[in-house]
Amino acid sequence: MPTDLPLFNFLRKSATNGFTLLETMLSLAVLGILLVLAVPDFYPMLQRQRFENSASEIRALLEETQSLALTSQVSHRVGFDANDHSLLIKRKHSGSYAILQKRPVEEEMTLEATRWPSFGPFGFAQSGTILLDSPEFQTSIVVSSVGRIRQTDLLKK
Repeated sequence: MPTDLPLFNFLRKSATNGFTLLETMLSLAVLGILLVLAVPDFYPMLQRQRFENSASEIRALLEETQSLALTSQVSHRVGFDANDHSLLIKRKHSGSYAILQKRPVEEEMTLEATRWPSFGPFGFAQSGTILLDSPEFQTSIVVSSVGRIRQTDLLKK
């Protein structure tokens, strides 16, 4: 004996449950239009994020170089290999510097330095400034003579 209690209405299947094909197609069309409007605003944000990540990686490389100099009590320096477009960590050995690590840098980014920083065994540094430049953004990473590493504000071109 069927009951008319609202509690058991879910047991009755109805043809009106679900979405029609037209409703689904209209929802997808609206979603597509919203995506087309949002993607152009999303691209500059991605470019900025990529540039900031590259700058952070270079700063981390400088901090790692300083840490290596402190822990091994041997001078280390950072350099740039234009052929490979990569940053180098070099360790002082018998009066010259031997390459310890190579880290690639994104091709669209250019790097220049007033002087490539070098860290002594006590954490002090030969100061230098590394200028990072891309088609859209620019920043500098500054190493002071006491070993402080800081990054300047990001400038949009």
